[in-house]
Amino acid sequence: MVANPDVPPSRCPTGGDAVCQIVAALTGKEAEHVEDTVPVVFCSRVQGNVHDKYDYIGYGSCSGANLALGGPSECQYGCVGFGECAQACPVDAITMVDNFPVIDEEACIRCGLCAKACPKGIIRMVPKNARVLIRCSTKDPGRVTRAVCDVGCIHCKACMKKCPAKAISVIDGKVTIDTEKCLAYGPSCNQVCIEACDKRHILQPFVDAQRQAEPKKVQAA
Repeated sequence: MVANPDVPPSRCPTGGDAVCQIVAALTGKEAEHVEDTVPVVFCSRVQGNVHDKYDYIGYGSCSGANLALGGPSECQYGCVGFGECAQACPVDAITMVDNFPVIDEEACIRCGLCAKACPKGIIRMVPKNARVLIRCSTKDPGRVTRAVCDVGCIHCKACMKKCPAKAISVIDGKVTIDTEKCLAYGPSCNQVCIEACDKRHILQPFVDAQRQAEPKKVQAA
């Protein structure tokens, strides 16, 4: 960091922008703004009532199960559910609820290890100020998705057609939102992409999506 001028001062994801500014000042490098991010699970397997296509009896890891036809879930792009991400988390910020990872944003240190651990890449780091997100990673056509998931993206592209910022596109077979374009356009669009979506659970405001993902607290008697 000190000796190599090509190493940017933004290499600490946990420290975020505050640490980047301090490191830049200490090393005499130009500070760049670092967007605070949070990990998000881009899957709605539980809400979609996705069933298993077979009984898996192999080694209990996501990576292992993923080798067998993409895991036991009927959706080959969905969460496998063996908690490899939770095991990778150094601060126990991930709880497995119904064999599905629930991320505690307050406990999370933004290290990104959970995203690296997921063999399907469905956990991704998202800017904390993101406006909307699509909680689905399927590449299947609509007829296939409808058969296995009640809320999965059916690739109708209605959101793409309505988005005035042209921030929604299909990348690597998945409907994806370009957060930079979305934020640059601003809230004047009134989130018309959500209104256009036939599967409202997976395309929703980012804050609401995070709140829905939180485990329900049981009140003491």
